[in-house]
Amino acid sequence: MKAHVIHQTLPVPFGQLYGALKKRIADHGFLLLHEIDTQAIVAKHGVCIAPLRQLLFFHPKYIAEIMANDPLAINDIPLKLVLHQLDETTTQLSFKNPVDSLQDYGLKPEMAAELLKRVQGILSF
Repeated sequence: MKAHVIHQTLPVPFGQLYGALKKRIADHGFLLLHEIDTQAIVAKHGVCIAPLRQLLFFHPKYIAEIMANDPLAINDIPLKLVLHQLDETTTQLSFKNPVDSLQDYGLKPEMAAELLKRVQGILSF
């Protein structure tokens, strides 16, 4: 497993967590940019997997700083939450730690730390 991927296993059904996270992303001022229903995509090709969704989100206030300091950092945003159903009552949640994923760009470390804190706020139930 990659060292900069934060993950946790939660005793929450997939659908319940999925709905709550979509709401919390918006409630915390982020824009939900896109959702990827990986399960549905691979099902079209005859592959069956447990529910798996990716929620891509970001906050517009950080774009100006990123573009001014190192536009290549756009390769590591938007932020993404990955939800994977382990069983009917358990869901694995993971995301890339922005402190680690943005450290190689010319960005202020405080910005990445603030992003991490804000993502953790979305995940604190």
